[in-house]
Amino acid sequence: MIFIALAFPALSQKGHEQTLVLNNGSRLSGIIVNDSSENYYVKVVTPQVISIPKTYVSSVQRINNKQERLSQSSGYYLRFGASILYGKSDESSTSMISISLSNGYKFRNGLMIGLGTGIEEMDMPLLPLYAELNYHPFNSHVSPFIFLKSGYAISFMEDEEENYWYGYTKEAQGGFLLNAGAGILLNTWENVGINIALGYRFQQVSVTENNNWSRSSYATEYVTRFNRLELQLGFVFR
Repeated sequence: MIFIALAFPALSQKGHEQTLVLNNGSRLSGIIVNDSSENYYVKVVTPQVISIPKTYVSSVQRINNKQERLSQSSGYYLRFGASILYGKSDESSTSMISISLSNGYKFRNGLMIGLGTGIEEMDMPLLPLYAELNYHPFNSHVSPFIFLKSGYAISFMEDEEENYWYGYTKEAQGGFLLNAGAGILLNTWENVGINIALGYRFQQVSVTENNNWSRSSYATEYVTRFNRLELQLGFVFR
């Protein structure tokens, strides 16, 4: 019978982590770096390597908890995704595509804070600029989360040239945006996760017509407020 007392911090990621079950029932987790005819050589704490006679080992079991360690970690993240924005206009139902890219920092408590941008169209091409907040309450392979985004969308639509016949110019502006919802993060690979979410999206845009015909001059502003259901699919890199 043998007795082993060791501390186990995060193990090397270069090999498969395994658990050795000893004849006395105790367990030892590590990476087998060499397998000779009589001994297992197991890396427990880098760079320490211990030798365990095979006669002391009743079985070797492979374990996989990389995803759990990944979800508990903190650090920089990059998120790329695409969304379908669905809603109804005065005449019919409409759907629009939105592409987004964001980056930020994830804390160990599950809070993620970042900045993002993208490209989309809501009656006009828009460049959204926003701050985002995500919260993952659980450390698990399938991690549910809630999110909130807020910012401003800049219009890409070119202002119409002055029409001398009618005497007006048209200027397009973007507006305030708000996005909130919930989803799940699938930690499919060690440093990459799949992001699936459902949320609500609000976007305001406006168009101003400046009428300079004859001696009278006035401006008319047309404001459109979009309320959309959003389905997101993306990837998170860490």
